[in-house]
Amino acid sequence: MSELGNYALTLSFIACVFAILSGLYSALWEKQAWYYSARAATVVVFLTLSVSILSLGYGFVTNDYSTQYIWQFSNRDMDWVYKISAIWGGMDGSMLLWAFILSTFCAMAAVRSVGFGRQLAPWTIVTLNSATIFFLTITLLWTNPFRFIQAAFMPPDGNGLNPLLQNPLMAIHPPTLYCGFTLHAIPAAIGFAALLSGNMSNDWIRIARPWALLAWAFLTAGIILGGHWAYVELGWGGFWAWDPVENSSFLPWLISTAFLHSLMVQERRGMLKLWNIWLVISAYGLTVFGTFLTRSGIVQSVHSFASTDIGWKFLAYLGSVMALALFLTVKRWNAFRPERSMNSFWSRESLILFNNLIFVSLCFGIFWGVMFPVFSEAITGTKQAVGIPFFNAITVPLFLMMLLLMGVAPLISWGKEERKKMYRLFGVPFVIASLSILALIWGGIDQWKAIVAYGLIVFILMGVMQEIHRAYRIQKSVTKSSSLDASLAIFRRHPSRFGGHLVHFGVAILTFGITASMVHKIEKDFVLEKGKSIQVGRFNIALKDIYGVREKNYEAVHAELGISNAANGEAIGDMHPELRTYFRNAETTTEVALKTSLREDLYIVLSGVEEGGLKASFKVFVNPFQIWLWLGAIMMLIGSAVVIVPVLKYVLVFDQSAVSEIGVRVS
Repeated sequence: MSELGNYALTLSFIACVFAILSGLYSALWEKQAWYYSARAATVVVFLTLSVSILSLGYGFVTNDYSTQYIWQFSNRDMDWVYKISAIWGGMDGSMLLWAFILSTFCAMAAVRSVGFGRQLAPWTIVTLNSATIFFLTITLLWTNPFRFIQAAFMPPDGNGLNPLLQNPLMAIHPPTLYCGFTLHAIPAAIGFAALLSGNMSNDWIRIARPWALLAWAFLTAGIILGGHWAYVELGWGGFWAWDPVENSSFLPWLISTAFLHSLMVQERRGMLKLWNIWLVISAYGLTVFGTFLTRSGIVQSVHSFASTDIGWKFLAYLGSVMALALFLTVKRWNAFRPERSMNSFWSRESLILFNNLIFVSLCFGIFWGVMFPVFSEAITGTKQAVGIPFFNAITVPLFLMMLLLMGVAPLISWGKEERKKMYRLFGVPFVIASLSILALIWGGIDQWKAIVAYGLIVFILMGVMQEIHRAYRIQKSVTKSSSLDASLAIFRRHPSRFGGHLVHFGVAILTFGITASMVHKIEKDFVLEKGKSIQVGRFNIALKDIYGVREKNYEAVHAELGISNAANGEAIGDMHPELRTYFRNAETTTEVALKTSLREDLYIVLSGVEEGGLKASFKVFVNPFQIWLWLGAIMMLIGSAVVIVPVLKYVLVFDQSAVSEIGVRVS
């Protein structure tokens, strides 16, 4: 099957070249027949890459260790789900997966590009296939997963997957994240098509919006899944460590979020045209930059692949993309003139712009922290890294400002808001938020950043609920309908608006979970003998037993801990943290014991065993309200689904009449 996979990979490269050339011919000489050829060739790229990745998957499932990549990342004792996830467990397979997912969305966009118009459609196909051919070139020439082992016999067994990756979340986190990364190529390609064709009307914004929404939703889900994997697998008690590879996915998320807000300003007010072009291209560029970070080895990360020489090829590609964008921007400079000017600070477009500036500032600050070791080594000859305090010092004040604007902007009208109306809009949320802050201070909370964050969370929640109630009251008074009918009517008439409210609501809940779990966390290291106990927070932890377990792929040491309420001695349950040692690569990992409730997470790590199993060392975290982070993230995804569903048909069934309707349905 490896031969078939390699042949299919080669055919996809040839089809991609044909798609680019035929698309160029169609765009430059307005030959419609060649556009259809380019569109068909884009679908062929997807089909051949499907054969290629299925061939690799078949090799993993059937233990074909004649292929070097399969031998390196699989063995016979692994469960089938980990054999499938091993496809993207290393550099070679992850690049093939990236190319496959990109080709999937490119084929979808190509099929639906009939509705893009004669100017945008061929250039979109050319740009998309130009992105695809870069990843195909990398996969075919430098990271080909179908290379055979240079030996006269096939090894009886493989090396096995990294134990940290043998987690169910790793079966869905990387593909979800890659969907978010690759989907950013679609709106960026549509933006490039507008620049290349000279059609700088709002058509490209309306066409790009559904794809940008999908990209944002997948990237959000991928980041959240990655944070949850780190929380339950790495054993350090947290979900985010400002790791360079974590940041590499967060950077495009920030810019993508800014774009989704500012495109409304271009549609409604005819402003921020240049800003939007560069936001959508930069979001895609940052996905490429993240791939460069992961595969170049210039920064150290628990998530990164082995250092290779392909990282600089990504940097060269990124430089080419940004240089082309700069050239085309200068060429189309006159088309970026705004149709209106901002007349007031207290207008929605003005506050969206300020919010965008905060997103970009966050992106720049995090980028500087990630690249500081590289810059310091280039200037001083010594590699110096910045830690969590640097990122917190930079990001926390900006996040607080972002929360404030997120609470204010949705309540403000387009154009200019009347001062009397502003008092009515902000009065109730401001008073309740202020009372909440006073209650927190009276309750003994003395960290000013946490107090401000909690106050802003209350302000956002009250503002969202006030807006929903206002729409409900108007609907009920106009239609004289029942409460249930009025509630359903406002959702049916403006699903995207209320989906946006739900996203903001989820952000507030997520921020509450992050703030509480970080500010009020309890952390303790200790050694415990059998039969002894120790109090951590409101929990009493007793070591009942230490025993060994042997599985087909590893052996483990379990600690049986009895958990009870320290105040009254009431039993809560048993927990079983463990240490695993994998036979194949002799790696040792921790398996966290986790007890979750709406109030807090009790998080226990077995650090080691002493004196022949009579003592054990532990690291314990009590993370207050941790679950609210995940609940807020789920609420964000539900809200984004509510926004996406009304426009999803424009991705799946696109026609010319949809171009003018998308903005009306979503704005």
